[in-house]
Amino acid sequence: METKKDNHIALKKALEARTGHGLPSNFNYRMMNRIRLEAERQRKRRRFISWMSLILGALSLLGIGLYVVVDYMEFNLTHHLPEIEKLPFDELAAFYWYIASLVFILLGFDYWMRKRRRKTTHE
Repeated sequence: METKKDNHIALKKALEARTGHGLPSNFNYRMMNRIRLEAERQRKRRRFISWMSLILGALSLLGIGLYVVVDYMEFNLTHHLPEIEKLPFDELAAFYWYIASLVFILLGFDYWMRKRRRKTTHE
């Protein structure tokens, strides 16, 4: 926070020193606004890249793990859970939807708790 203030003050001083007769009266305001917008755009870009790399890494690890388990270990789920073959497709699809909805509910709860915790620590 201190460095942002220092940078802001230094930039303001440089703009004041540069201000001559040919600049409009709101030049400083417009320039600071452009700098702020560019900084925000770069911050969003870095955040997006970090999220995408995290998601890509997690999916890659998951895919490699599944590939190793299925191909190299010759894992067959029906040998371990023979009753899964007997389930009709509708019941199996309902089970998958149930599991997926539980995952999304828990992820949403986790997001809500983290957001709430972040808000209380910043106050």
